[in-house]
Amino acid sequence: MGNVVLRTRQECEDFVRGLCFRGAGGGGRPAGGLRLLLDQLEAGREIEWVDLDSLADDAWTVTVAGMGGRASEGGTEEDLAALGCVEEKYDALGLAVAAVRALEEAEGAKVEAIVPGETGGSAVPAAIAAALELGVPVADADYAGGRAIPEVPQAIPELRGVPVCPMSFVTRWGDVLILKDTVSTAMADRIGRMITLASYGGIGFSWYLLQVKDVKRVVALDTLSNALHVGKVISEARETGVDPVAEATRAVDGWLLFEGELTATEVEDEQAYAFGLGTHRLKGVGSHEGHTVSIWYKNEYHVSWMDDKPFVTSPDSLIMVDLKTGEPAISYDFFVGDQVAVIGRGAHEAHRSAEGIQALGPRHFGFDLDYVPIEERVKEFGL
Repeated sequence: MGNVVLRTRQECEDFVRGLCFRGAGGGGRPAGGLRLLLDQLEAGREIEWVDLDSLADDAWTVTVAGMGGRASEGGTEEDLAALGCVEEKYDALGLAVAAVRALEEAEGAKVEAIVPGETGGSAVPAAIAAALELGVPVADADYAGGRAIPEVPQAIPELRGVPVCPMSFVTRWGDVLILKDTVSTAMADRIGRMITLASYGGIGFSWYLLQVKDVKRVVALDTLSNALHVGKVISEARETGVDPVAEATRAVDGWLLFEGELTATEVEDEQAYAFGLGTHRLKGVGSHEGHTVSIWYKNEYHVSWMDDKPFVTSPDSLIMVDLKTGEPAISYDFFVGDQVAVIGRGAHEAHRSAEGIQALGPRHFGFDLDYVPIEERVKEFGL
């Protein structure tokens, strides 16, 4: 789609809104992502991303992100002091920059671009801010199929046999770890989660040290531009008095699945150090009155039931937004009493492969359900 530059607060707000929307409940809180971008604007920098084809085929790239769950921070002052963790060395942006530099140093490669690991309200801004600090561009692409995913093994490179290592991990206290090799990507992901537990907080990590010619085989393209588009659609609909939910649904070639009110939110404590897990329960309003929907999430929304019957699941995206404004939020920032719309859109082709369904389908999350494509589910339910 060519290079894109954001120069105003409104453009940044639209962009982050679209990133959160396409993140399907995950990808980090948009408020944090917006702050990262505005800090860069205030420093006199332009928010920019580039077409992957504009980069040299032999240029080295990495992806960078944060890792940690809803309950990842903790530890008493006494616990921390006993470990020597007295003063934080890095904030969230510093963690990302340090992780990239650690991987560069370990592998003797000069990184010339950042490729976002996923689409999300803070995941992409963190990658952009880190790239600006490093003086390199960000590619208009991601490794998660234009959505957020909870686990590294669900990324497109993994599905196509690209090794995840080497990886770097950096804690907020300044610990730096390099994972040269691993028995599996699942183990690498688990090691990272254990580091968040050991260090009482989120970490920065960098991985997929790849040349551009190899990146092109394993990314979803134009994902940042697509996010900006849907974010603009929502804000323009509000300004013109048009239904933002309907307009956003059309913008992503999706389906309006349900309109309802949250009647219960059940939060799971298991693995809370690494993920946000829980279930939202909705009762229908308007044309959906008399029906119910339940949606289970692990950071992102992954499995749903309508009237207690299996409904839309990952790898297709489930997106929850405010019913009136179309404003999205991450999965654990909706609460009882909120009126919401649930929108669905189809998965990237890589996630609809046998490997993709195995990695991101309902059975991966422990549910005795087969994946049924969203276009078939909506016909089944007469939507």
